[in-house]
Amino acid sequence: MDVALALLLISASVLLVGIYLHGDDDSIDGERGEQALETLQGSTVTITYDVSAENDSGHAATDSDHYDLPDRMEPDDVGELYEITTYGSATALLGEAALTNLQADGTELFAYGDDVERSVEAAIRGRLVGSEGGVYAVATWEPYEGASINGTATAGDRPPRTGDVSSSTTSVSGTVPPADAERLADRFEFGEERATSRSGIHDGFDAVGQELAASVIEAYFPPRQTQYTLESTLTENAVTVYNYRRLAEVVGVDLEDVITGPTPDAFEANDILRGEPRSEEGLGTLIAADLRESAAGEEIRTTYDEFGGGRLTADERAELEATFEEVVSTGTIDITVQTWDS
Repeated sequence: MDVALALLLISASVLLVGIYLHGDDDSIDGERGEQALETLQGSTVTITYDVSAENDSGHAATDSDHYDLPDRMEPDDVGELYEITTYGSATALLGEAALTNLQADGTELFAYGDDVERSVEAAIRGRLVGSEGGVYAVATWEPYEGASINGTATAGDRPPRTGDVSSSTTSVSGTVPPADAERLADRFEFGEERATSRSGIHDGFDAVGQELAASVIEAYFPPRQTQYTLESTLTENAVTVYNYRRLAEVVGVDLEDVITGPTPDAFEANDILRGEPRSEEGLGTLIAADLRESAAGEEIRTTYDEFGGGRLTADERAELEATFEEVVSTGTIDITVQTWDS
């Protein structure tokens, strides 16, 4: 697999989910959605996407100021190097497309994400040739409830508003590391205890934001693989630098000196991208602010405030951990498949 794909598609550790293919039973019942989740468990599809393809808004990654052509290459010389081919289960790739469609508060990060999604949808439709039923599949990554930092990918046409639609949903594993509820509860308490105007820490969400940001960055820019691509002179380098610049722009940090030049450093770039809990910049700060206003943040705040302040008892700590376990899910992608007679 192309290294750029490993970085950008968050390669397949996603469990297989089936898509409905029309069978002999013409009736729609409560089991059809579940059957749809089993049909293509062993199916493999191949996709090819183009880094230079325009997104739905008419913008292309390669036309961005953040994209630099590989060294010693002219635009006409790149050609097929922009095209990346990979394979996997249809739903594994749909889940990866959701991660590639990363957006923060409505801002799309990677313009080529739309072409990844289009390629996966075309592959799924190819598998459904000859079926008489309708299918709509949605993959959603949301690191915590109500997050404005998320990703979604779809395949198929939306089901009719009226009619008998069977639906089934499952949660599958992605490669953003799963959150450690015990660690998050500990960091939240740490932040609450050190929240003063002098420290620059507002509350426990500042500390939690750092933990979640580290997980997200590790998935999109695994340091050892990313270091290799930063040292490369091929298209994979250009795409990696583009990705770094796009995310850096959104979170307000400057990575230029550590991702370009003769001695790039992915480890340092990731540290800068995450930021510091006392800083107004970095992904950690962005996540902390978003988490405070989210449904997950409200649940966490309500749980903690009920304890009345001071050091948490063992029972209180367990309750706070349970809340984090319930509302934070960085490591999973939700996939819903809907089927109906057309």
